[in-house]
Amino acid sequence: MKKFNCTLVLVAISIFFTGTVFSQSAVTTLPRVSQKAAAYQVIGISKVKVVYSRPAVNDREVWGKLVPYNAPWRAGANENTTITFTSDVKIEGQELSAGTYGLHMIPTEADWEIAFSKNSKAWGSYSYNPEKDALKVSVKPQKSDHFYELLTYTFDVVEAESAVCALQWADKKIPFKIEVDVHKEVLTNLRNELQTQAGFTWIGWNEAANYCLQNDVNHKEALKWATRSAFINPNSKNLMTKAKLTAKVKGDGKHKDYAKKGGASYTENEIIIATLEKDLSTFPVTWKEWHGAANWCAKHEMNDKALQMADKSVAMNANMTNMMTKAKLLKAAGKEKDAKKAKEEALARGSNAELNNYGYQLLQGGKTAEAVEIFEANAEKNPTDPNVWDSLGEGYFNNGQKEKAIKSFKKSLSMNPPPNVKANSLKILKQMGVDLSEEKSRP
Repeated sequence: MKKFNCTLVLVAISIFFTGTVFSQSAVTTLPRVSQKAAAYQVIGISKVKVVYSRPAVNDREVWGKLVPYNAPWRAGANENTTITFTSDVKIEGQELSAGTYGLHMIPTEADWEIAFSKNSKAWGSYSYNPEKDALKVSVKPQKSDHFYELLTYTFDVVEAESAVCALQWADKKIPFKIEVDVHKEVLTNLRNELQTQAGFTWIGWNEAANYCLQNDVNHKEALKWATRSAFINPNSKNLMTKAKLTAKVKGDGKHKDYAKKGGASYTENEIIIATLEKDLSTFPVTWKEWHGAANWCAKHEMNDKALQMADKSVAMNANMTNMMTKAKLLKAAGKEKDAKKAKEEALARGSNAELNNYGYQLLQGGKTAEAVEIFEANAEKNPTDPNVWDSLGEGYFNNGQKEKAIKSFKKSLSMNPPPNVKANSLKILKQMGVDLSEEKSRP
């Protein structure tokens, strides 16, 4: 056989196996001219993702030329632009189920049509079939805020339950609004999560109930969730959530537990207190829960009830925290002598750390004179602790008592304090213009 004929045979064999010797699919990974990108937005807990390729303008006339009018366009480059919704949504007010869709646009010189096709696997819009549309909406194009060389998808005007997705390229912006029923999605998700690990702790049930309380939705089911939380581990947080939800559910005054004589109804706060008292007397709670209820009552100017609850907290476990609360309530009631006695007992019960932390709470709250009083009491109780004197110095400094502040800081430094305490004393002394040469030489 001649060499020429052998070559023909080889070509024929190649055509048989590959279909053509001139057109073969790429088998390597190479960069594209129009590179792939994704835009992502969460609305509530629902996720929206657009995957697309980004052609450049490249000095070309885009609208009506590169992208013809009155013809389906892939709204990007290369394969289908796709948009994915993890939950049911509304597009421009029209409902669309969760899923992944091929995104196509039909531009005109006036309104544009945006199609969400059930076929998300196509290559561009060459095989676009309107019969496959799950939804088609009409929108008005706008002028972009600046020139976009590369095609870009953005999410603008993001709100609690909606976002505007927009294709932006060259000088045009094609926006469409996406809305989500956030509460519906959250509640569905909570019901599912409470059947898993989240449902094994009081925290999960309380978080679910509190979401409903804060957003004023689903009160009856939320009350069941709060009750479940309280049965797992009754505490100030879930008992308060339960009480507030009870007021939401039964706040019409018709429920037998909350109806006043003569047909009058309790206020919402009165229902909350009635629920709290009942639960605190039923569940195995500690002084902390009674103390939390006392503080809530005080915050809502129900001082008599607050004092009653503070007394129960103190009766269970008298400590600096609840004794100080009781002292404040007594003072607010005009019982100065009893308030002074309760405060003295509170300070006597306070540990070094409790007194120090309480002093800083007062200091950070702008109550500098009261903070100094606590720091002084702590220094009297714990005179060998350098941190106590450093804290007292800081109290004096913030209260404008410079000489006393300098004296306290120097006393702290003389007691070989830990590095962080020493650094704080030196820093504030420097702020007051004190010569630190002697102090820095201390070991």
